[in-house]
This record gives sequence, structure tokens and C-alpha cells, in this order.
Amino acid sequence: MLLEEEGREVKGYLSLYQESPDGAVGPTALTLAKESKEHAETLASMSGADGEPWHKTGAGGLLRNLVYGFNDGLTANFGLVAGMIGAQGNLTVAEHAVLIAGMAGMVADALSMGSSGYLAAKSEREVFEHEIAMEKEEIRLMPELEREELSLLYQAKGIPVGQAETLASQVMLDPDKALEEKVREELKIGEATSTPMREAWITGIATAFGAFIPVAPFLFDSGPGAIWTAFALAMVSHFGVGAARSFFTGRGVVRSGLDMFIVGLGVAAIGYFVGEWIVKVL
Repeated sequence: MLLEEEGREVKGYLSLYQESPDGAVGPTALTLAKESKEHAETLASMSGADGEPWHKTGAGGLLRNLVYGFNDGLTANFGLVAGMIGAQGNLTVAEHAVLIAGMAGMVADALSMGSSGYLAAKSEREVFEHEIAMEKEEIRLMPELEREELSLLYQAKGIPVGQAETLASQVMLDPDKALEEKVREELKIGEATSTPMREAWITGIATAFGAFIPVAPFLFDSGPGAIWTAFALAMVSHFGVGAARSFFTGRGVVRSGLDMFIVGLGVAAIGYFVGEWIVKVL
């Protein structure tokens, strides 16, 4: 809580200084920003936190987008198809009704997830650009503190104090190099490996592929065979998606797979009974 408050103060004072660096409040705002920065770093070191609390960064990945996009499409459309089957009231369903609903759900979910992926990636990029710009200002306005931070970063890597200080001083002679070093070592921001549009395509296509699985059998049949085939394909896919999630969670493959299998089973049951209930109510 205190770290977040100190971080807000640093941002606020820097912003105030940037609005009027030569004005009456400029020098005072810069002084207060430096003091707040020092306080925040002291608190961070006491609490064992890394970096500066006013910089917010995160990470994403291709595999994560594929898995969660696929899972969203599969789960959402599986529930929709189950609801449509429940609404029919028996195992001989109206082929076109389920197929149309499933395909419409697939397109809608893919567009929704694709646009969400685009906006999320775009927002992340904007956050990174903002944080890098702020770090650049800190290097320009507070070079002595930034040099000390670099020295501490090097010391944390096992470099002797004297050598770390010398290295930090040399790096700070070149503002561009200093910024590159601070962005990599302190903010933990690497080079961009994706673009918002690429994120949109990956997430959208993965979602559409997942959503298509419970619909596919109805392209060839409308009877009990299509229903049970859709159910079997969806449940196997749920287990596979859960197993893939273990790459992120560190949990066992079987346990993660069973988690998603149970979720899929619950979605199917709820979707079916909700569809059946709606028909009765209406």
C-alpha cells in the first residue's frame, strides 16, 4: 500500500515538473519526486520487492494465447450447443438449428476474443512505452540516483562494489545505453516479440478452432451419433487443454487435464438443463 502511494507520488511530481520545468513549482516538484523515489526504493528494499513500484509490467506468450483462446471457444460454444440440445428436448435435434447457433457462436466468440487480444496487446505496448519514457526522464533528471540504482543492480548480480560503481558510471555517460540497461535490468521489458494485430489473429483463430469442435459433428449428422460425438470430442479436447495449461501452472498434466475435464462436463450439464428449463418456462 505504501509502495503504491509512493509510486503515485513519483509519477505525480514528475508530471507536474514536466508541465512547467522552468516555472515556479518546477524545481520543487523535481525535488519532491527525487525524495519520493528514494523513499519508495527504501520501502521496496525493506519489503524485498524488486524494481520501482510505479512501473507496472507483465508478460504474455504465444502458447498462452493459443491455449486460452482455444479453451474459451471450446467451453463457450460447447455450453451453447448443449443448451440448444436441451431446448430440443430429445436426442433427435434439429440439425440446422444447432448448426446455425453453433456457427454463429463460433464467429461471435472468435471476434470477441480476437478484439480482446488486440486491445490487450495494444494496451500493454502503450504501458511499456509510457514506462520507458518515464525512465528516460528519470535518467535525464536524476542521473545520480539512476547511477546508484545501476550500481546496486550490478552488485545484486555478484559484481564487487567498486567495479559495480565504475561500470554504472561508465554506462551513465551514454543516456541511450543507460536507458537500454535500465529497461532490461530494472523494468524487465524485453524487445517486442508480437504486435497487437498478430495477437488478435492468434487468439481469434485459436478461439474459432476450439469453438468449431463441438459443432463439427452436426455438419454430417443430426441424430444421437452427432450429439455423442460432439460430447466425446469436446471432453477429450477439454482434457487436452487442461494438460497444456500445466506448462503455465507447474501442476501435473493429469491433474490439470482432469480439472478442465470437470469444467467441461459442468458446462455441458448446465447448458443442457438451462436450455431445457428455458423452453419449459417460455
